[in-house]
Amino acid sequence: MKLSKLFFWMKKKQGSLDVSMPSRNLDQKLIKKFQSKLIPNWSQFRYLGNFLNKTEKRILGIALTVFFAAMFTTGLVWFYKNNTLVPASGGEYSEALIGQPKYINPIFSSTNDVDADLVALIYSGLFKYNSQQQLVPELAADYTISTDGKVYDINLRQNIKWSDGEPFTADDVVFTFQTIQDPEIGSPLLAAFQGIEIEQTSDHSVRFTLKEPFAPFLNSLTLGILPQHTWGNLPPSAIRVSKSNLQPIGTGPWKFSKLTNSAGNIQSYTLQRNELYYNKLPYLQTLVFKFYIDFTDTASFLKNQNVMAVSFLPNDLTEKIVGKNFDSYQFELPQYTALFFNPDTAPVLKDNDFRLALQTALDKNKIVDDALAGKGEIINSPILKGAPSYGTVTNTPAFDLEKANQLLNKSWTKIQPEDFFKTQYESSLKAKQNEIDAIKENTSTPPEEIEAAIKKIEEEISESIRQDMSPDQSFYRKNKSNEILSVAITTVDSPEYQLAAEAIAKMWRTVGVKTTILTINGYQIVQDILRDRNYEVLLYGEIVGADPDPYPFWHSSQIAYPGLNLSLYVNRTVDKLLEDARATTTPAVRAQLYEKFQEILIKEIPAIFLYTPTYNFVADKKIKGITFKQIFSPSDRFNDLGSWYIKTKRQWNGF
Repeated sequence: MKLSKLFFWMKKKQGSLDVSMPSRNLDQKLIKKFQSKLIPNWSQFRYLGNFLNKTEKRILGIALTVFFAAMFTTGLVWFYKNNTLVPASGGEYSEALIGQPKYINPIFSSTNDVDADLVALIYSGLFKYNSQQQLVPELAADYTISTDGKVYDINLRQNIKWSDGEPFTADDVVFTFQTIQDPEIGSPLLAAFQGIEIEQTSDHSVRFTLKEPFAPFLNSLTLGILPQHTWGNLPPSAIRVSKSNLQPIGTGPWKFSKLTNSAGNIQSYTLQRNELYYNKLPYLQTLVFKFYIDFTDTASFLKNQNVMAVSFLPNDLTEKIVGKNFDSYQFELPQYTALFFNPDTAPVLKDNDFRLALQTALDKNKIVDDALAGKGEIINSPILKGAPSYGTVTNTPAFDLEKANQLLNKSWTKIQPEDFFKTQYESSLKAKQNEIDAIKENTSTPPEEIEAAIKKIEEEISESIRQDMSPDQSFYRKNKSNEILSVAITTVDSPEYQLAAEAIAKMWRTVGVKTTILTINGYQIVQDILRDRNYEVLLYGEIVGADPDPYPFWHSSQIAYPGLNLSLYVNRTVDKLLEDARATTTPAVRAQLYEKFQEILIKEIPAIFLYTPTYNFVADKKIKGITFKQIFSPSDRFNDLGSWYIKTKRQWNGF
């Protein structure tokens, strides 16, 4: 198209030029008109399409598309460069727990992991462990310790409120510890705080006075504090049955909202963010806990996304779930799993040679492989990694089947399975002799019926013994009195413990020890087994906590429940070593004392120390901000819960 025609057409459309003028004058005027403008106006641009052919239009369209795409991309890059995705307040987190809440009360919760988890969220202690596992003040503002290590003066934070709005004062602290010290209350923490004096020195300060120095005392003050205005008017007999055990009031970052019941069991437990919390509020708004019987059910509900996380899963179930939607967070607990011997219920365990034989018959590497899929660390004493004197004692007896057999041969003769059967059969038949004699003496019964009744008894005895004989035991042992060498392992019905127990039983059967396994529900084992020390050999795990003080587990004063001396071990030299170790604040001295303690324990074998397990916490990938690596107890996984988040928002950099 010629320029003269374009200008003529535009003049005609715009009505701004006289078409009757000669074309030469018209061209000159049009050129002069455009010379005065750098860019044509919209009224001129909008007719441009009428003068472009298809190719020109296509080129122009592509050019404009590229231009605007570049502008959009530049703007997008600038936008993301100048603001950041940050956590936003809100969202609901749900977690599956194994067991049932019973006492969401810090003075009772130490015997139930579910209770301990909820207590950690609702209550605050004078001190706490942060996400780096450092002991820091919580309800305490500051403190001083006397030069003799016996007096602790603690100043409390002011202007803290309970979740119901009441003020927190020193009265609450004094009330909590005096309640623990009341024997009528029955707190399992009684022994830990017995003999400690506590007094209020002002509205916001307290003093603890110890009979003897106790280096890790501040660690024990992470215990949650109770509100006096809720519990103070209750008689001791009413504290355990109070509804406040399930509907608590605390000063922690979360508060009770509601619970749902079905057939006498709590199905779910809901917490809301405590808006009166003194510190930074969590991002999450709501926490919902759901309760299950076993790990299989828990894993199923997690996989179906009925919950967002599970407090713990065994390795085999973790491997099946972790992937597209879930992450596994693994960390070590300061916990050891051991076989605790109870010579009171099994006198054969009083024999040191027998205990040594049991120890040398165990291949700990295979136990860890079978029970933990190799994800655990073998140990030889209760002093764990990071504790004073860890690894200093190396004279632990190694796996040696030949030595185990030599030790057992001293007092126990090998017999073949059929000889075992015969011995057991004769013994059982003798026990039934009175019943058999009574049948024979019944003259009114026909002879064929008498014979049939006696035969039935004999068949029942035979069948019972056959069922009790393990196919993987090639021989048995008996002593001069024809007593069969046997032990029973009692443990929790979790996959880890069951697999470990089966591996151990098989190894002991290899050297002729008849070994049976008894499994108990995890949340019944305290009531049914530990309380009365009702076991021969107990396969169990003990969490030693933040401070590696073995006193609660091995001092003779801790034999009776709620003490944790599960081997009923008594050694006055060990008692003195443990007493001196917890009194000193000098790490080198403490390490020397613990080294001597380990040497005695390894020599006397009141227990066989097996391994420290790896803890698996599985959570939905939607949950962000999970950073923990090491914890001192399962509930410590919530130490950085305030930083977890689900919702996000964009925030301009610099704000």
